[in-house]
Amino acid sequence: MTFLRFTSLIFLILGLSACKSDAPSTQTATNTQAPAVLTMAQLEANYKKDANPSNGNALIISIVEKLKSSSVTGSERIGLLQKGYDVAKAQGINARASGFLFSILKESNSIPNPSQVFELGQLMKNGRKEAAANILFNSLLDNSPNWEGIDKVKSEITEKFTSSDAYITSLGEALFEDVDNTGINRTAAMKYVNACEAYGLAYPSNTENTPDNLFKAAEVAKSIRTFPKSLSIYDWILEKYPNYEKAPTSLFLKGFIIENNLKDDEMAKQIYNDFLSKYPKHDLADDVEFLIENLGKTDQEILEMIESKKKN
Repeated sequence: MTFLRFTSLIFLILGLSACKSDAPSTQTATNTQAPAVLTMAQLEANYKKDANPSNGNALIISIVEKLKSSSVTGSERIGLLQKGYDVAKAQGINARASGFLFSILKESNSIPNPSQVFELGQLMKNGRKEAAANILFNSLLDNSPNWEGIDKVKSEITEKFTSSDAYITSLGEALFEDVDNTGINRTAAMKYVNACEAYGLAYPSNTENTPDNLFKAAEVAKSIRTFPKSLSIYDWILEKYPNYEKAPTSLFLKGFIIENNLKDDEMAKQIYNDFLSKYPKHDLADDVEFLIENLGKTDQEILEMIESKKKN
């Protein structure tokens, strides 16, 4: 499974442990035989027969596990996400429904479906992500003014702003008000990241502002040490906007985070080599070569190596 596919599941996996704890035990304390592992088809049949929370949770877990496989791509992946969304929505599990719908919109290669955008906006609003919801709702006023449900949209927006771009800018300005020990306002940072992601979902064809907003969001996420979120956004840029001027920097920073913050030298090496293969003449190429040569070394070892080279 690729790291890209893993990070794209961030919204779906958050509730997995709770999902498992809700399911009834399949064996007693005295039963030493391992319980039978049901296939997704069997779990789906159980759910159709009896759509209770336990069967729903079991099916959602199976769907999330299946989505981790790198072999699941294209229409099959969208189908699984849709199935997960339908089950979570029917069960009233808003956080999981939001995660599935977020991924559906993110991975779609077509113009966002207004109904899905509105539904995700409502889910995010109910989940106290009002900044993201405001962006989604306002995008409907911009992109789908003739949509049949447009009359409901204006009443859903909780703040007044002239445009989605102006709103993103105002959220960015709040990052440095009442900062904590990281030099940033963490609450404002999460609002900003969520809003930039929502912008990416709602305005995917804006090839100027959208990748710029995503790149800034990834940097903010990195500054508050939410590294999986930052990596997920870098992957978003690399997959959807490969010609963006900061795509090479996004790939570099992805490798740097994996090496220095997640401490996975092997994965970092793969990404650095990918960088050199794609961008051999980039200004960062020399830095990447240096990082590859010194993977696993401590700062002290690197300093000693540099001093030794100076003497020679």
